[in-house]
Amino acid sequence: MENESTIQKIRKDYEEKGEDKVETLRKLDKKAKQPAEITAFTLGIIAALILGVGMCLTMGVIGAGGTAFYAVGIVAGIIGIALAVANYFIYKAILKSGKAKYGAQILQLSEQLLNGNN
Repeated sequence: MENESTIQKIRKDYEEKGEDKVETLRKLDKKAKQPAEITAFTLGIIAALILGVGMCLTMGVIGAGGTAFYAVGIVAGIIGIALAVANYFIYKAILKSGKAKYGAQILQLSEQLLNGNN
């Protein structure tokens, strides 16, 4: 008898645990939003760095100064600003794609949870 309870306890540790529907809903929501968030953060950091380099070039902090570095700095700054502005629209497009991909599953699962069909 004692051996049987020990065996059952060990077996329970190795059995696959089924996740509940709320956890599944959270994972689906994360799958829908995470690619957009990662892209937005990455592109935002890149845009800020490019803009910063452009500002440093125009102010003469880096580079030898002069008209050439000033012009390159202006161009780099404009590119950085354009990327920062475009970042919002890229984020929204990727988020819309993720919501379209997982939206039906999320709505179905949330409807089951709200109606008490666990």
